[in-house]
Amino acid sequence: MKNKLAVSEVFYSIQGEGQTMGVPSVFLRLGGCNLMCGGMGTQFDGELHNGATWRCDTVEVWMRAQSIDFEKILPEECENAIKNNAHLIITGGEPTMQQEAVTEFIKWVRNKINRNVFVEIETNGTIEPSEDFREEVGLFNVSPKLSNSGNSKAQTLNPQAIKVFNKVNSIFKFVVSNEKDYNEIMEDYYELVDRNKIYLMPAGENQELLNETKEYVAELCKQEYFKFTTRLHIEIWNQKTGV
Repeated sequence: MKNKLAVSEVFYSIQGEGQTMGVPSVFLRLGGCNLMCGGMGTQFDGELHNGATWRCDTVEVWMRAQSIDFEKILPEECENAIKNNAHLIITGGEPTMQQEAVTEFIKWVRNKINRNVFVEIETNGTIEPSEDFREEVGLFNVSPKLSNSGNSKAQTLNPQAIKVFNKVNSIFKFVVSNEKDYNEIMEDYYELVDRNKIYLMPAGENQELLNETKEYVAELCKQEYFKFTTRLHIEIWNQKTGV
């Protein structure tokens, strides 16, 4: 196998969502995705389609990926951060589309930079992870997409993959705008995942939209005893990427 990954951006920041929110982290954003959140067409006009209530805030980034050798992926700042025990968060796009190469890259990082690096994978949960891949990952941050993403259930729901992710160290983070979204989670996922792994996150790819939904989602978490996660990177940097 060639030691290459399709990479769209690499940067050092803090994790903004989920269980590890606030942890210093190196983000490796890969290119390519099997879904189009915001509905097909949003990548061209920036508008919402197919009933979507939100859109992917990095679509313009992950679509411009380039194939890069392992040795050239991480800038010095990111290597130093990993040496100092920053997490390595591999996101996208959809990282499981490159999971064989990602597995080899993680092994390369352990061999060359920090043998104890903690690796987190951000995934939409539609592609089942291989055993080799699972062994290299410390946490799967699974964000299954609902109909509010503008994708169909046939595209977004893979029960077998969800069951596999549920067996390993993982969380399940759902983007919520309203009661319809919550009901969809209960109908499609409640029997597939452990309740204590569920996080609800308000929809909104910018501060204005996030402010419209976060109070509702926080109150819903209080009512139903689910974990709440905001989108810290948007709270701090709004729509800016690479930070």
